[in-house]
Amino acid sequence: MPEATMNQETYRKSEFAPAANPHAQAGGRPNAIPDSLKADVRGLSFWYDQFQALKNIDLPIAEKKVTALIGASGCGKSTLLRCFNRMHDLYPGNRYDGEIVLLPENRNIVDKGIDPIRVRLKAGMVFQKPNPFPKSIFENVASGLRVRGIRDRAVIAGRVEEVLREAALWDEVKDRLDQSAYALSGGQQQRLCIARTLAPEPELILLDEPTSALDPIATAKIEELIEKLRDHYAIVIVTHSMQQAARISAYCAFMHLGQLVEFGTNETIFTSPKEKRTQDYITGRFG
Repeated sequence: MPEATMNQETYRKSEFAPAANPHAQAGGRPNAIPDSLKADVRGLSFWYDQFQALKNIDLPIAEKKVTALIGASGCGKSTLLRCFNRMHDLYPGNRYDGEIVLLPENRNIVDKGIDPIRVRLKAGMVFQKPNPFPKSIFENVASGLRVRGIRDRAVIAGRVEEVLREAALWDEVKDRLDQSAYALSGGQQQRLCIARTLAPEPELILLDEPTSALDPIATAKIEELIEKLRDHYAIVIVTHSMQQAARISAYCAFMHLGQLVEFGTNETIFTSPKEKRTQDYITGRFG
């Protein structure tokens, strides 16, 4: 098989061994970075019943930066992302080993003693396809506030306006807040979902391929929004687009078959990766 057409199955057979971590520190903590951290993944493994989908992941998540998770389909990047807000708890038989420590609380959010609902308020998720609730535009955003126990309508209305502005949607919907969210375009719906995620004041924003179902114009608006949000939030994004990861992320993690192969700055990963598998993936030799 020519090298240029090497597929992931060939890679599965020839490159299965885990990579040595080039970022390991003298003190033994892998993947250390100079920025303040919002979260720290420590030795995380995850199983779908008997299948191990993640294998001993160590990954720092910087405060007020975008961290991109990249890799071929099935590599574990969306599985890892959904660990951050305990989405896997919705299905029996799934289990975690290791830690995802939210800082500065220094609390392991995958600990069984932590309520997943509280975790999801701290780590908000935006999915691949827009998924507004079958409610009005206003109620889509207000719902997260009510989950937090906020009942004062003036407070709710003020926060709804605030996050719709933050999501660059207010001017487009301010005169039709009582209309169904389904009346919005796909790009508007995705920005509404981002506003809904922001409403409970999360500490971490999780984006699972948020532009893959959108046209180029809507994609550009979402990327512009992400660039503004990163001034205030830690953001983790899963993307299949190398160009998108290069445009918006400060840090990048390349995953393969449930392992974190290489982690580094955007510049390092895209211009001088230390691992051959990383180089092969970003140059299109497999994946």
